[in-house]
Amino acid sequence: MGKTNFKGLTTLKVGGEIKYFREVSSEEELIQAVKFAKENNLPIFILGGGSDIAPSDNYFDGLVIKYTANKINRSKNKITADAGVKWDDLVKFSVENNLQGMECLSGIPGTVGAAPIQNIGAYGQELSDSFVSLTAYDIENENFKTFDKKQCKFGYRDSIFKSKDYWQKFVIVNITLSLNNYSDPDVTLQNIRDEILRVRDEKLVNPFDIPNAGSFFKNPIVEKNIKDTLVIQYPEIVAFSFNNEYKISAGWLIEKAGWKGKSLGPVKVSDKHALVLTNPEGKGNFSDIKKLADVIISDVYKKFKIRLEPEVQYINF
Repeated sequence: MGKTNFKGLTTLKVGGEIKYFREVSSEEELIQAVKFAKENNLPIFILGGGSDIAPSDNYFDGLVIKYTANKINRSKNKITADAGVKWDDLVKFSVENNLQGMECLSGIPGTVGAAPIQNIGAYGQELSDSFVSLTAYDIENENFKTFDKKQCKFGYRDSIFKSKDYWQKFVIVNITLSLNNYSDPDVTLQNIRDEILRVRDEKLVNPFDIPNAGSFFKNPIVEKNIKDTLVIQYPEIVAFSFNNEYKISAGWLIEKAGWKGKSLGPVKVSDKHALVLTNPEGKGNFSDIKKLADVIISDVYKKFKIRLEPEVQYINF
């Protein structure tokens, strides 16, 4: 265990100092880390790849745990992966084994353990589409518990683990997915993966080149009458049918509000995609990022009467 800071553990490169940080590579080490925190009356924060969070500049007077076990096991069309596996490595594994259902999620940063919390998704696929179950350590009761798909209560970029009663109460240690054997001879899964990676590279910003946390806002979901009114005013609006409602492109709204490529202090909206807030030189802090996000939310609401919600999670805030 040792002192560090969130800034060095997140792709957005923001966040204050941490009292204790520990990487654990087994269930036994996890149990011991939780025990240490409880004995010393320390709050616990569970960290994945640090790619979808914006920690505050405040000092975290607790223990940050990062679960690093990274094995992948396959049984026919089912895959079980440890929480510490890099998400894209799991997608790569499924494609190499000709298992369909995750290829459109290629290139998403972060770890397997964080994926169910956000119910990650892209290009028509979501984690929940292939999800079977996960195993998690219950911090309060100090035992391991299995959650099936229904118990996870997946929604759009949402799950039970983001609710107040479950947030940071469980450490996900592995997930199991059920995929489909793929047999199209004309278009391979590798072809699809390569195209997804090409499009992501063209549209999005690699967080390891320019610090960012990926898509900063959720695409807002509106009723049909609101969508129809917007279409009359803005025929070019980007909208998708979604469970009898419509998902509006947050990136389109932000760009039309005039923020694409603009800076506010040391932080900036990406030139490539307005949905991505960046910390170009790593000199910005949480306050800078939140100020930019708040101004964007305000300007989008003034123009479209739609209130954006962050997809990135504010931590220790």
